[in-house]
Amino acid sequence: MNDSAPAIFLSYAHEDVAAARRIADALRSAGIEVWFDENELRGGDSWDAKIRQQIDTCALFIPIISASTQERSKGYFRLEWKLAVDQTHLLAAGVPFIAPVVIDATTEASAIVPPEFMRVQWTRLTDALPTPNFVAQIKKLLGGEKTVGTASRRDPTEPSRHKAAPTTRPSWLVPLAAVVLAVAGYFVWQGTRPVTPATAASSATNIPARPELIERAASSDKSIAVLAFADLSEARNSEYFSDGISEELLNVLAKVPGLKVSARTSAFFFKGKNVPIPEIGEKLNVAYIVEGSVQRAGDRVKITAQLIKAADGFHVWSDTFTRDAKDVFAVQEEIAGRIAKELSLKLGVSSAAATAKINPQAFELYLQGRQAWNLRNEAGYARAEALLNRALELEPNFARAISALADVWLIRGTETIGLSAFGQRDSTALKQIRSQIERALALDPSSAEAYASLGNALQYNWRLSEATRALRQAVALNPNYASGHQWLGRVLLCDGYYDEGLAALRRAAELDPLSPRILDNYAIGLRLFGRYEEALAADERALALQPGSRQAGVWRAVELSGLGRHEEAIAQARLMTGEVEDYERFLIGVLAAGGARAEAEVLLRKIPASEKGRIFRSLVALGRPQEALEFVDAASLRISDMGDFHTDPNLDPIRSDPRFVQLLATLDMTEAHARGQAWRAAQELKKGGANR
Repeated sequence: MNDSAPAIFLSYAHEDVAAARRIADALRSAGIEVWFDENELRGGDSWDAKIRQQIDTCALFIPIISASTQERSKGYFRLEWKLAVDQTHLLAAGVPFIAPVVIDATTEASAIVPPEFMRVQWTRLTDALPTPNFVAQIKKLLGGEKTVGTASRRDPTEPSRHKAAPTTRPSWLVPLAAVVLAVAGYFVWQGTRPVTPATAASSATNIPARPELIERAASSDKSIAVLAFADLSEARNSEYFSDGISEELLNVLAKVPGLKVSARTSAFFFKGKNVPIPEIGEKLNVAYIVEGSVQRAGDRVKITAQLIKAADGFHVWSDTFTRDAKDVFAVQEEIAGRIAKELSLKLGVSSAAATAKINPQAFELYLQGRQAWNLRNEAGYARAEALLNRALELEPNFARAISALADVWLIRGTETIGLSAFGQRDSTALKQIRSQIERALALDPSSAEAYASLGNALQYNWRLSEATRALRQAVALNPNYASGHQWLGRVLLCDGYYDEGLAALRRAAELDPLSPRILDNYAIGLRLFGRYEEALAADERALALQPGSRQAGVWRAVELSGLGRHEEAIAQARLMTGEVEDYERFLIGVLAAGGARAEAEVLLRKIPASEKGRIFRSLVALGRPQEALEFVDAASLRISDMGDFHTDPNLDPIRSDPRFVQLLATLDMTEAHARGQAWRAAQELKKGGANR
């Protein structure tokens, strides 16, 4: 431990190591020294001596309290707690030292902790997702503040909690349609009756508050989230099945006209976590929650589903269905018809019939592949490709798996071989991907996922008008498909339609408010409008959800710079300089704007000479546009470069230069550029009028 800087000691039960790691990472990224080494958590005299020394010398002791600590009456963490309490006896009154953090639904009233812990204020970080406010509070404490954070103590009489579960699914989606019809039928019956908005959780939220734009379009009474159904099978080995029930239910509900359905990424975020239903409703901005359980015993399946009012946890409807697994789809239609008759419900087009024909094992592999793809890293892509190929070996005509495999190739290729570069637009790799997507559409012409994949591929072909049409078709088929709205927003920004682009990105963030990638994409649109505070809030939310996100980390530096907070911006930029390929120009701009030009020049020199597009944009960011023109190379520019290409003020000195004009023509961006410039002029007029 560095004696020159105040340090923090994190104390936790070994079951909570992942949570402790997230807290440690967040504090370290803010420049706070943290003692946290999971590899050293073992007994012995030397270990015991080191623990005592660390607690004796640390500036702040953070005990992590959870269900795990509650269940263990004996453990090393309890020795650490005792040692920390002993330290308080050596401190002057009012000097902060112990700062308890609760990472789940454990209440202070029931917590098995030393009495001294009850004399200070606690911070609640459900799921151990540290917010910027939490980090700021810890900094204040290290600076001598006498209170711990702003987290309020939770009332011991808390609402009943949801215990979520699994993530994957097969094809025997039992009384799924019954559940769908009952749920959707309730909304029909409800009509336009007002619903009390979900009350904010009394505890400190575990995720940064939504930027204002993502906030409640007033949680509509026709909005819902489907949580992962719990696997209650005796061996707890049917998680894929219970997840499948949940996901198919979500997919069918997503096609109910007028019903807003929270995306899977956000809804399944709460899987396996004890979070009160009102808190889930507030975070997802929905009025209703569907949760349930699945229990398999041999060839029999029992499914229980509940429709719950998010504001107060009131159970509106629940039912249990027990059937043979092999008859699940026939039973589903039977139950669906019965409930539809009772509730006068009208559903959209259901994919249940198509799904019923899919090999269950192939369906499970497909779900696991989609989950791996969502990790957005090389290990995830490799695993996703392997799983999806295995699914297609079992079910060669499985359209959703074919489309999913195309998505893996497309996103992976963008990150590894620059597939979105203008010079790659007619590459063999892109042609193969397009062929894969077109096959999926031939097998299932109503697939929103396949149309979205097609739109994304067309974007990489630099055929933006066609990409827009395909993506509009995707969100028409499934208005609740968040990725479709996300990709549509990015395409519209590149094509110079900024107002529509931001609206699409906002819709994606409303549908999937806990998706790091959608949040950082939304921040891109907000920045183009000069809304740096909101963009910063979105990216800090993304970083709380995924602390290692490179893109959100870079965007945070850009937004701090845009707000004039240059010292913080430079500090953030320095954190990101390890892996900055394709992001140099942003960090170079941040460093230059903050007066660290020498560091900016070092980054510039690290770009390979062959990467002319990256050099061109980086020189522009450094304020050297004339020199940048010497590196103009259409082939190496990427479609992602076009988001701010039409409006970047640093490009103004060369916009009329014949070489720049020719570049626009080569990229077929002349019209998009004109639209972007016209939009920018209109924005400046609005600002001028507002300042009069």
